[in-house]
Amino acid sequence: MNAIELSHVTKHFPGFTLQDLSLTVPSGTICGLVGENGAGKSTLIKVLTGVHTPEEGEIYVDGQKVVFHNPVQSREAGIACVYQELNIVKQLPVTDNVFMGRAVKKGLLLDYPRMHAEAEEALKTLGHPEINVHLECGKLGVGQQQMVEIAKAVSLDAKLIIMDEPTSSLGKEEINQLMETVRGLKAKGVAILFVSHKLEELFELCDRV
Repeated sequence: MNAIELSHVTKHFPGFTLQDLSLTVPSGTICGLVGENGAGKSTLIKVLTGVHTPEEGEIYVDGQKVVFHNPVQSREAGIACVYQELNIVKQLPVTDNVFMGRAVKKGLLLDYPRMHAEAEEALKTLGHPEINVHLECGKLGVGQQQMVEIAKAVSLDAKLIIMDEPTSSLGKEEINQLMETVRGLKAKGVAILFVSHKLEELFELCDRV
């Protein structure tokens, strides 16, 4: 089963067109995406995440045709993105970052016991149970902050996780940890679209590029 399939997708901008793009990423695989600046990588990501709606072509998630008019629809379909610039509020605890924009309520109050438990479970799934979900994200290292971002996707039960230049700010040990995390997600059946300009990473990690 293909987690995501793009068929003949075209998106026009003044001076640039993402032209007739077809791409499939099967569940449980890692697909590398590489291209020079201006090739359309960011546009592709924005199409998948609902920021842009293409004028032509079709998008399928788990074999079902979808049309995204906004990022919420993409997220609800099971697509998540970990951006190069992490979307972390450093003053807030880990749990609040994992549930940013989709807090769980119990009556009129936030259901923190449930959110703490789900955040802990997501981080445990990623192999990082040591991250304290009560701790402010600003007190974590960059690698751990990235794991919080990935935990958002895991807690969403994402079918496809897009990783946009995820190693650009990491040291060697953190890169190794990230790669193990990505391989673990693959083993659980998650599809990964791995965007990088570092060819050695792509050839080491990806099933195809």
